[in-house]
Amino acid sequence: MTSTHRRRRGALALAALAGALLLGAAATSAVAASASTASGAGDAIEVSYADVSEIRPGAGWLIDCAGVGTLDGITVTCAEDSVTLVSAGYDTALGTQILTVPQVSGSTRISVDYRVRLEPPPAPEVGVDRLDLPIAVGEQALVPISALAITCAACTADGGATVRVETPPPGLSVGVSATHLVIRGTTPGDAVVPLTITDDAGQEVAVELTVTIVDAPARTMGGLHVLGDAEGIDIVEQVWGGDASIVCSSPQSVGLRCTAEGGVERTGEGPAQLLFRVVADDGRFAWGSITDDPDAADVALAAPSWESEAPLSLVSAPVEEQQADEVVPLAGLAQLLEGIPAS
Repeated sequence: MTSTHRRRRGALALAALAGALLLGAAATSAVAASASTASGAGDAIEVSYADVSEIRPGAGWLIDCAGVGTLDGITVTCAEDSVTLVSAGYDTALGTQILTVPQVSGSTRISVDYRVRLEPPPAPEVGVDRLDLPIAVGEQALVPISALAITCAACTADGGATVRVETPPPGLSVGVSATHLVIRGTTPGDAVVPLTITDDAGQEVAVELTVTIVDAPARTMGGLHVLGDAEGIDIVEQVWGGDASIVCSSPQSVGLRCTAEGGVERTGEGPAQLLFRVVADDGRFAWGSITDDPDAADVALAAPSWESEAPLSLVSAPVEEQQADEVVPLAGLAQLLEGIPAS
């Protein structure tokens, strides 16, 4: 499940009519003036999070750009026939602002104050509600945040976005860091991990993530979870336990993908994490991950955290901003097992 942000364009028009202030349909505002100078209150304008919003005058009217005001967090661009408003990013502290837009028609002049606020971004969505990685009883399992397939338009560590673990059921311990969940179970069976995703706008989404705890011997193969300069990391070297194949899942990462030679390349900028599977020839499999840190001098193992909350920035962009990538199977260690689905 992905999030599709529907773009919309707000257009506001001013028309001079004798003696009254009229509000037009949908995206149109009409203002009337019977004197040479008048003022009035315009519509409330919600500036699109991802598109341009406009104020347009009615027929016979021109905008006096010299008198058009400014706004915090919103770029205001004026021409005689329109004022365009572009959000610089959602900021909960801005609230409602007033924008004055003077209009002239012959000897008549009006000045309209618009109440302007920012449109919040689309709320986050989580594309995975069940982990298909069985976790052995007593095992401390790391789960990459990218495995949750979180789609978020505004989730940044500096913006205040977080992932929070609510109270887990008895027999299950769960913690979270900025890069991984850590899970340990003592009782076989399905268990539900309650999570809350909060974006930069303060919008909260509750998620129930089902995990399966199984009675199983200790794993004899697996993948490491590492942090470092991704382009300097060989994926094959992050696998342990003998013969296995590697299947690299790139659609869930932002800005990283596998190469056919077993390396990693960047496809964008910003926080990025790559999830891969290690698959034995008898069907056993495990997960590994690479979290990109371009400034890291060395490669380090991801440390488990038992904190209940962490900053959230390892997310996917809305669907129209994503580029489709193919799942890349790597025949790095043994025979290639094709057709294994990416998480």
